[in-house]
Amino acid sequence: MPSDKERAVSHDGDIVKINGKPVRMEYMVRDAFWADGCAVVLLDPDAFLDAPGGARKAPRKPVRNLRAYAPSGEVLWQAEQPEANDHYYHVENREPLVVLSFSAFRCGIDLSSGRILSKNQLK
Repeated sequence: MPSDKERAVSHDGDIVKINGKPVRMEYMVRDAFWADGCAVVLLDPDAFLDAPGGARKAPRKPVRNLRAYAPSGEVLWQAEQPEANDHYYHVENREPLVVLSFSAFRCGIDLSSGRILSKNQLK
């Protein structure tokens, strides 16, 4: 079994490869990497927020777009969001995991559960 340093995570479009095994996501992927025993995936918010031409898509349940996967491709967690209709758009730091949200929050995320450990408003 590979050690954490030997694990490989890559992405292309809506496919994440975890140790060479492809896992299809429901949306395009903005970032994917290995951290603390899991593959962390940030789904691209542009893929589920905007329709072609820049118009907003119809309202629906918010997408929890920061997720962790086991080496098998099984979902381990979907990260808690700082606000009900918010989403993450950028990974500022991988370990410890720190992400930025559209509503201007910097959140520290627990890599074992996806829960928010710290939340600071930037504006």
